[in-house]
Amino acid sequence: MRKHGHSRSASALIMVLFVVVVLSMIIGSFGFESNLEAMYIRYVRDRMQCTYLAESGFAIAEMLMTKQKSGVSAVEDDDDRWAEAAERLARGQPVNGLVEPCGSGYIILDIVPEPGRINVNLMTRDDWERMLENIGVPEEYRDYIIDPITDWIDADENTSSKGAETEDYYSLLDPPYKAKNGPVDTVRELLLVKGFSETLLSGGLFDPSTLRDMTEKENRFSRMESRFSDTNEIMIAGMENMLTTYGDGKINIQSAPYDVLRSLPDVDDILARAIMEEREAYENDEPNPFSSVDDVFARIEGLNAAVASKITVRSQYYRITSTGRVGNVQRRVWCIAYLNGGKVRYLRWCEEP
Repeated sequence: MRKHGHSRSASALIMVLFVVVVLSMIIGSFGFESNLEAMYIRYVRDRMQCTYLAESGFAIAEMLMTKQKSGVSAVEDDDDRWAEAAERLARGQPVNGLVEPCGSGYIILDIVPEPGRINVNLMTRDDWERMLENIGVPEEYRDYIIDPITDWIDADENTSSKGAETEDYYSLLDPPYKAKNGPVDTVRELLLVKGFSETLLSGGLFDPSTLRDMTEKENRFSRMESRFSDTNEIMIAGMENMLTTYGDGKINIQSAPYDVLRSLPDVDDILARAIMEEREAYENDEPNPFSSVDDVFARIEGLNAAVASKITVRSQYYRITSTGRVGNVQRRVWCIAYLNGGKVRYLRWCEEP
């Protein structure tokens, strides 16, 4: 009987321990779920605050842009913390990384003249040749890119030598679609054009097979592709950050990045760096950017005369990027804005997820 009693006590103890373990697991899961829910609520709260901060950045951008008056800053108060940024915009220069604390977070603001990029709808064949050369596309492949974009933009249905139109190419795709026969609305629209790929826009390993016409024989490019091996790969830079669909086609020399400057006629590495250094130069402790196209030629020796018709020192189009950040959470919103007569009009708006 004593033995039987010990067995029952052991069974009861095991049952109690089992119940304790199960209850501990349940309580632990409740605690974990509560903690997870609290983290999610904090994230949603911070995310919402970041959204409000990012949107508030556009009020700051509008204020800075409208401080301009006939190309000269309207700011007279030396204590105005916005003075330097407003003056840079008035001179046609970009404003990058402007930080404005707000509550428990802050706003990071970039206002960049959009003509610092090249208007893809107004590029000539020579412009395309220089750009493709600069990003690293071999010469033998360039016509397979230039002809299709020319056919996509022009109004007719005549196919260029290595181009494509609706009847002979786009209607044969799955799914089929029509050639635009008009200007592109966004740079990403180029992905619809024969020969264009994500690599051409963003950069990476160049693959000649992406240029192949689906209606052509396989061996058309076999000779061209045979030159590639694991030790002979061609990496190209992307062109997306160099292109826009806004402006009159003239490049703002005050804000154009290095790659865009290199796309100008006969502008090499030395000239591009000289332009970038000179536009940020100071004279008598005052900023001394280019005041006109003639000033550019007066200060930069060796520029091709053809550059004069392709550049400007002013802008009415701006790319505004506003980032709201709280802790490790952030939200970015960007837009294309048009400034005319002191009034700002938004032409495109994009909220990143």
